[in-house]
Amino acid sequence: MISLVKTEPNPQMVLLARLSRGLTQQALAQQLGVKQGTVSRMEAGSLPISDDDLTGLVRALRYPESFFQRREMVSGPGLAELYHARKRKTVPATTLHRAYAVATIQRMHVEQLLRAETDLDGASFPLYPHDEYGDVEQVARTVRAQLELPPGPIFNLTAVLEQAGALIVECDFESRHIDGFTQWRGPGQPPLFFINRHLPPDRWRWTLAHELGHAVLHTMSPSDAMEREADLFAEEFLMPRQSIKSQLLNVNFSKLANLKIHWKVSIQALVTRAYNLGLMSPRQRTYLFMQWSRAGYRLREPEHLDPPVEHPKALYDLVLKHLSVLGFTIAQLADWLSLLEAEFRRYYLPDHPTLQVLK
Repeated sequence: MISLVKTEPNPQMVLLARLSRGLTQQALAQQLGVKQGTVSRMEAGSLPISDDDLTGLVRALRYPESFFQRREMVSGPGLAELYHARKRKTVPATTLHRAYAVATIQRMHVEQLLRAETDLDGASFPLYPHDEYGDVEQVARTVRAQLELPPGPIFNLTAVLEQAGALIVECDFESRHIDGFTQWRGPGQPPLFFINRHLPPDRWRWTLAHELGHAVLHTMSPSDAMEREADLFAEEFLMPRQSIKSQLLNVNFSKLANLKIHWKVSIQALVTRAYNLGLMSPRQRTYLFMQWSRAGYRLREPEHLDPPVEHPKALYDLVLKHLSVLGFTIAQLADWLSLLEAEFRRYYLPDHPTLQVLK
């Protein structure tokens, strides 16, 4: 006679689920009809989670029972992530916790999906630690050469990074305060770039280049100078000094608009590049930024100047492989990843209506 052993809920998954929904312990306790201390003890593993508790967690946190029974050890953001998440200066702690929790869940999904994939291992992804290689701009030029990029603008940065072995995960952080961050467990795993899917195309490209700088330079040695170094890397990577310097002489907004279309970066990035190359005085830079801000373009530049939207494909192709080659239905794949089907579609099939009809 076979005895079925019931899998007990994993307290760490309760914590992860709560953070991913942006809830405090008190808010979750109110939904469950219990005291905050009860939730705290559940998450700490000092209070067994009863069947009634599990039913309440499923209802309140909108994850299936299987999510709470996953056995993975839940890891938080690493040192490099905490140092260099690309975000505004004032981000509520709840927003950051939610973003990291969502990214952790999606990383679990990626690692699960990658078990059927042999072409993505990140082993050849560029790695030039800053404390060993020094000059950030030289590293950016080296990475361009390693990726065999032609001189001038990068046509599709998203495709370039995916071709190099990265996975780019479009995220809904439910906040404009976080642009993106990177997770990389090192050679043998592809680097993961978690990028806010609501970014304008020029800011998407800049965020990717900035995060690439972190992945290349700072995986092992976080420092207070990392943000500046990642910006310098992004500038040289997207706008190489030798190619762009002569084009940034005596710029005005009309010329900057044409340069934006050509280089696929923001006008603010072009102005900053001109200043950092010594082609513009502090007074000129301040004047241009003031005029640009008065025109209402500080947060969102004119859409008609946007570069083409770059949709990541590698993660979508992984999902498609499971659906079309390995024989999963959408419902089965969602269940396998411990998601409700609606959330699975929102995470991985938001812009692909042809797959919405698959059963």
